[in-house]
Amino acid sequence: MATRPADGEVPLGGAGLGADEYVEFLRKEYLADFVRRGGASVKVVVGGDGRVAGRFHAGLAAAAAAEGYLHASVDAADVRVHLVDQVFVAVAGQVDWRALAGTAVRAAYDAAAFPVPDPMAGDQASPATPGGSLTVAAVAEHYDVNPRELYRSVRRQLEQRLLGDTGLALAFRLAMLRLCQADLGAGDVDPAERDAVLSWLRGGRVPLAALRSALIYARVGRHNARSLLISLARWLPTVGTAGLVVDLDLARLAVGRRPPVGQREGVYYSKAAVLDAYEVVRQFIDATDVLSSVLVTVLLPPELVTDEVRGLPAYGALQLRVADEVRDRRRTNPYAALVRLDARLEVVP
Repeated sequence: MATRPADGEVPLGGAGLGADEYVEFLRKEYLADFVRRGGASVKVVVGGDGRVAGRFHAGLAAAAAAEGYLHASVDAADVRVHLVDQVFVAVAGQVDWRALAGTAVRAAYDAAAFPVPDPMAGDQASPATPGGSLTVAAVAEHYDVNPRELYRSVRRQLEQRLLGDTGLALAFRLAMLRLCQADLGAGDVDPAERDAVLSWLRGGRVPLAALRSALIYARVGRHNARSLLISLARWLPTVGTAGLVVDLDLARLAVGRRPPVGQREGVYYSKAAVLDAYEVVRQFIDATDVLSSVLVTVLLPPELVTDEVRGLPAYGALQLRVADEVRDRRRTNPYAALVRLDARLEVVP
């Protein structure tokens, strides 16, 4: 059971919440309700120690999966989080793009009145069904219709759903359309072009000439990564996923001095890079009006809340957005932008 601190043991900043308690709050109030209905939120979470942080990460991943969200973890120790394009690439690397495209193609077949069974739902291939195949030839044979007419109908549906959604970045729409067309097997998109688009989404060094046929003329960079991430979150609910949960761990920012060369692991940050990382978070907070169906959690170690060199006080633009100068020292507001987790409030089996 969870225990509250006794009188005189209230930690700096309020009584805090247990990791399990806060994850359950996020699941109930945000994932199951607000974000599912198209909302967006960015939460800064102060972890008590490594054990509390690990419990929070695991709990959030489980809650996201239970509610039908795509969960993507981004650790500053492994990803250069001060570059927003690297954040997108880290998220994109955890997305099953082909599965999502397949769902979009099935929806297009449904809209054209030629439904295709989904093998993941337990459908079995038989002489009476196309066995989940998404190629126009297989579906046309099953329904005994002209493949060219079926292709026109399905492609029209895809173009209306993707190209017609101006809330998505143009490059994102074109990329998803190419992945969907590849599943149709009509020859519009060959495996090489499909693989080039997938590599582009994941930040691969794809020659731009290989993307020209997809009408994509720029690599993923700082100029377009944020719009691509916004587009991904917006698109997910249209392909059967509740939304996007990004779990961003910034504990590595607290490391001010690199260890000896032989002991270094992953990414380390100068003070300038730390400020750039805070700027990325600040931009996510300011973009909540245009974000949809996404929850971003930013985990910080306690020292970064007060450290004037590498902590939030060093970047006032972010600190002012999550500041909690007015608070009840014995009761944390779980709806606040910044929430502290307390190791003493963990559930004991």
